[in-house]
Amino acid sequence: MVKDLDPLMAMVLINYVYFRGQWERPFDKNLTVKADFHVDRNTKIEVDMMKKMGRFDYYQDHDNHTTVISLPYKGNTSMMIVFPDENKMEVVEGFINKDYLRHWHDKLYKNNLNFYMPKFSISVDTSLDEILKEMGVTEAYTDEADFSGISDEIKLKVSKVSHQAVLSVDETGTEAAAATTIEIMPMSLPVDMVLNRPFMVFIIEHSTRSIIFAGKISNPAAA
Repeated sequence: MVKDLDPLMAMVLINYVYFRGQWERPFDKNLTVKADFHVDRNTKIEVDMMKKMGRFDYYQDHDNHTTVISLPYKGNTSMMIVFPDENKMEVVEGFINKDYLRHWHDKLYKNNLNFYMPKFSISVDTSLDEILKEMGVTEAYTDEADFSGISDEIKLKVSKVSHQAVLSVDETGTEAAAATTIEIMPMSLPVDMVLNRPFMVFIIEHSTRSIIFAGKISNPAAA
């Protein structure tokens, strides 16, 4: 994030969050197979599809065209996956907010699933300038900016705000770790849940109920 700095830049303020998550119950690498993922109606790609059978925190919101599943990490975090019904991604994107996430979280119940999820690694590097200005942060970019609390010798203003996010997901979690688990589940017919089209992910920290990562996976195989 600090490469190619402008020589005239007086100061760089960096906020960095690093999340290393290991699944509470890892996927078995021997069950990962090649499978199709439908990026859109006309584009189909091949991905590494992980599989896990067992009891999951699950909720199907028929009124809002969405299926939700929560995968716990070791510790106090989990990944909530929001899987819109086919052709309903834009509808779900239009209403989703933190209150809906809390509503879904409160509605989760244990259900037996055959769960299929693609391995993926995504990286996003974007400018937040226009977003901040739309939120009302405008004077900070002008010569009228007042950063005298930081420096009363040099007149400062914001030149740009950059944001970068990276998330990798595989059988063990977000980074390599060795673990073996055996899961016992009741003998009832499981429901198939296959993430074979775009879905959203939210990493949630439970003690503060904070969302520390949010993203949409449209193409798991994208560079």
